[in-house]
Amino acid sequence: MKKALLFSLFVGLLISCGKKEDLNPDYPFTIVVKTFEDSTRIANIRVEILAPSNSGAFTEFFEGWTNEKGEVRFEYDKNAVFTARATRGLTPITHIGCADVRLEPNKEVYKTVYIRPYDNQAGGCDYIR
Repeated sequence: MKKALLFSLFVGLLISCGKKEDLNPDYPFTIVVKTFEDSTRIANIRVEILAPSNSGAFTEFFEGWTNEKGEVRFEYDKNAVFTARATRGLTPITHIGCADVRLEPNKEVYKTVYIRPYDNQAGGCDYIR
């Protein structure tokens, strides 16, 4: 009986001394921008990180430009799901693409956004106006 009690106590200590929960995790993420036609990575593309507001409109949280590898990195301090919108050209936009990105605590999340020529009739990313 004493051995079983000691074993139970030992197992309980092992479990309680396991991995501690990080109370202040980071939420890093990288957006990779590629062409839709041939998956070529593209430099100098504007990337906006957006989230819907209470009014239903999208609010910009971050903005950045892709580097020579077609990547831009961001970091947030909360769990979130964002929309990444990549555009080439400012006025007018010539190419556009969007993708949703779900952040994970203390894990680098990679999301690829494929851009294609902007069509005024289609409006680009249908769910963002």
